[in-house]
Amino acid sequence: MSDNALETEPYYSWRQVEAKLGIKTQCWVGKPGLESWDTLDVGVQLLVENALPGKGRRLLDLRCGTGLGGALAAQRGARVTLCDDSFVAVEAARRTLELYGIEEVQVEHGWADLPQAAFDIAWLNAPRGRAWVQLLVRQAARALGPGGVLYLVGPNQGGIKSYIEDVEALGGQVQALHIKHHYRLAACTFGDLPLLSDKTETSTALCRGQEYQYVGAPGVFAHRRLDDGTRVLIEAMQFKPGERFLDLGCGCGIVGLVAASMSGLVHCLDHSAIAIATTRRTMAVNQITSAVILPSDCASVMRKTDTQFDIVATNPPFHQGLGVEYEVAQQFIRDASQVLVPGGQLYLVANRFIRYDALLAQQFAHVTTLYQDGRFRVIKAVR
Repeated sequence: MSDNALETEPYYSWRQVEAKLGIKTQCWVGKPGLESWDTLDVGVQLLVENALPGKGRRLLDLRCGTGLGGALAAQRGARVTLCDDSFVAVEAARRTLELYGIEEVQVEHGWADLPQAAFDIAWLNAPRGRAWVQLLVRQAARALGPGGVLYLVGPNQGGIKSYIEDVEALGGQVQALHIKHHYRLAACTFGDLPLLSDKTETSTALCRGQEYQYVGAPGVFAHRRLDDGTRVLIEAMQFKPGERFLDLGCGCGIVGLVAASMSGLVHCLDHSAIAIATTRRTMAVNQITSAVILPSDCASVMRKTDTQFDIVATNPPFHQGLGVEYEVAQQFIRDASQVLVPGGQLYLVANRFIRYDALLAQQFAHVTTLYQDGRFRVIKAVR
């Protein structure tokens, strides 16, 4: 299946969006699955209005989103590098840059290859998660040259006040700049911070009567302990050696690890650069060399190659930023039906209050509940 064929589907359809920014109308490219894709993000607005670098200045945007801010900075002559943990955001940023006719901008999925002391300005439109923001702040401090400034922005409800306090606790100097629509923008400068630590953590989980080690990190769902939903999913799954297994939305890779230890034929997909890195480490810690681990928007990378599976297992996400959003989880279900062989099985765990029943009934021939308690349901759907 080609990229163009996928893009006829509503979820995968890229759209041009526009909004007033200052006295001008600006455009960007977005789609479902990307936070704030169809509305002007207040954090981006504050950064563009108050921290847009001039010609020749070196800008690092640690969470570029749709790429609008980076495109406007590049228009002014700044030397721009865009990064994001989200595979979807990286593609959106590339398309937005193309929309503006901008070619000389580096776009990276994640931050692994950032040079040290190479930038004058860094932007961080802070995500949800204190440990994750601390890690990104240290990335910014490492990447900034002498006198460099990190502009940190986020919503009050998302914890921006505590993030600013953490910068000060690290020895950074903070100047509050603006408050707008319950968002805060601050300028942060740094002296000599302690060396950037790995921040990955190896944990042990007992699953199906066996102990497994897995690697987590800030930015990965439930990175310090195996969450209860994933645990009941692992216990409820039924599969045989030799069956081709897809861990869709792999996170730290524990579901794929259990499957690899039993069947060996495993693919793991996630949109998150941090999740891909930790899943690779999880497999390495357990000496699993056969697992295929790829970044993907839902299961699009498998659909493009027409790869088929006997089993798909998923604990689909339903949070995006501070809100609840079901579009990604719903596309997980549609994609699972597309990549399963006839008779193939989807195992899905969901909070009890989330009802995927109607969509599952549309996509699958037989749908049953294997397990339920006061919090979770594990559903088996057969194509």
